[in-house]
Amino acid sequence: MKSFLRHAIIYVCAIAITLFAVSPFIWMILTSLKPQSEIYNYPLTYLPQELNLSGYQGMLDPHADDNANFLRWFWNTTLVSLLTTVLSLVVSALGGYAMSRFGFRGRMSIGYIILLTQMLPGSLLIIPLYMIMRDYQLLNSHFGLVIAYATFAIPFCTWMLKGYFDSVSKSIDEAASVDGANRWTTFVRVILPLTLPGLVVTGVFSFLTSWNEFMFAQTFISDYSKWTLSVGIASFQGQYVVNWDYMMAGSVITTLPIVIIFWVLQKHLVSGMTAGAVK
Repeated sequence: MKSFLRHAIIYVCAIAITLFAVSPFIWMILTSLKPQSEIYNYPLTYLPQELNLSGYQGMLDPHADDNANFLRWFWNTTLVSLLTTVLSLVVSALGGYAMSRFGFRGRMSIGYIILLTQMLPGSLLIIPLYMIMRDYQLLNSHFGLVIAYATFAIPFCTWMLKGYFDSVSKSIDEAASVDGANRWTTFVRVILPLTLPGLVVTGVFSFLTSWNEFMFAQTFISDYSKWTLSVGIASFQGQYVVNWDYMMAGSVITTLPIVIIFWVLQKHLVSGMTAGAVK
C-alpha cells in the first residue's frame, strides 16, 4: 500500500509539473484559434467558441501584404540559423580538438578566457559589436548577424567539444597514425564520428541561439525584408493595438521546427547530454 501511494504521488506530481510546463504552449495554440474579438472577451474563455484560422492564413499566404509576410521572415531565420550552426561547428570542432590533443603553451589560459566570455551578457557587447559591424559595413546584412551570433555560440561549443574529445582515448589517434592516417584524416574519419552526440548537442545549441535571438536582430537589421522571425512577430504589437491572433499563430509555427528537431535528434541529444556521466 505504501509503495502504491508513493508511486501515485510521484505520478501526480509529474503530471502537475508537465501541465505547468506546457500550459503556455497550450494557451498560445488556443489563442491562435480565436478571432480577435473573442480574445478580449470578459469573462475569459479558455476554449475558442468560434474557430478562426485567419492568423495562420495571413502568416502562410505568400501574397500577404507587408504587415504579415511571415514566409520571408521564416526563410531569413532559417538561413541565419543554419549558417551560424555550420560556422560554429566547424570552428569549435577544430578549436576543441586542438585544445584537447595539442599541448601548447597557454592552452589552459585560452580555456579560462572562453569560460569568461560566457559570463558577459549580450547587452554589454551590443554597442562594440554594432561599431564593428558599422566599420566593416555589415549592418543590415544576414552575414553580419551570423558573425554576431557566432561570437556567442563558438566559445560555448568549443569548450563543450573539448570535453567530448577528452573522453575519446588518445590511443585511438595513435592507432590511426600507425595505420597511416595523418592528423586531418584521423580527425575527420575517426574522431568526429565518435563524438557525433556532442556535435549534435552543440549544433542544436547554436541553432536555438540563432533561431530565438531578438536583441541583435532588432539592432543590426533595419530592412523589413531582412527581418527574422523574432523581430517580425514582435512587430504585431503596436502602440494601441496588438494582433494577438497573428502573433500567436506565428509563435506556434515558429515553435514547430524546434519541436521537430528535438523529436528527430532526441536519441543523440540524450546520449550527448549524458556522455561522460559514467566513466
